[in-house]
Amino acid sequence: MVSDAYKVQIARTLYNNVYRCRLLDSVGNVKGFLRVLPSLPLDRSQVPQDAPKAVPFLYVIVEDADINKDNLIDFEERTAYALMLRFATETVNFDHCEFYYPSPAFVFDDKRADENNPYLM
Repeated sequence: MVSDAYKVQIARTLYNNVYRCRLLDSVGNVKGFLRVLPSLPLDRSQVPQDAPKAVPFLYVIVEDADINKDNLIDFEERTAYALMLRFATETVNFDHCEFYYPSPAFVFDDKRADENNPYLM
């Protein structure tokens, strides 16, 4: 798995804790573009004593990627491994990634778009 992991290039965005990432395979081909939002739990001193324990994780919004129904699991495993390694720090190790994919209605050109619906422009 380690040798098959993607390489990740990260750029900060204009928002706090939102990163734009480019995934590269072992020969440098672009495999996808992501938005990553690290989710860090509050310090225990800021929550009630009986609050459940929360673990840090990564929200991963897949903007564009070379995926289909046959390689989706492999894509997520390789991507999660690469992202969790890259975002780990001395004080935080992320527990898992939660992947989200845009709805096809918002991705593909829709000939029925009208000027009153900005989502279909």
